Amino acid sequence: MIILLPVTTQYRLLLFGNYTTGVVVGEEYVRTLGISALGPEKYSVIQFSTADGKVVEFYGPENFDYQVGSILRVVYNPAKPTECMVFSLGALYTGRNAIIPGILFLLWMAFYLAFRNKK
Repeated sequence: MIILLPVTTQYRLLLFGNYTTGVVVGEEYVRTLGISALGPEKYSVIQFSTADGKVVEFYGPENFDYQVGSILRVVYNPAKPTECMVFSLGALYTGRNAIIPGILFLLWMAFYLAFRNKK
């Protein structure tokens, strides 16, 4: 159940979104509200076209090294195309939405191993 949490946070987009392909057009280093001592985060800039021909540009998952010109699968909300994401397991499970489920999974494993029957 914990492993499925990153998917469930994006389930509406994954079920009802439109799927298309996007192209990596560049990369940018952006300073976020995280720990600034570690430096800026690296984001790939991805561009795709919606069904009605509108071109949308967005940041991909942080610190993924996609080469410029790479073609990626993208899912977006047709009513609000800026609500989009790269459709891949890596993007789902290494993004910020996977931090809390990952911590919960580690805590569950620690309690399981600490209190299991040692016969």
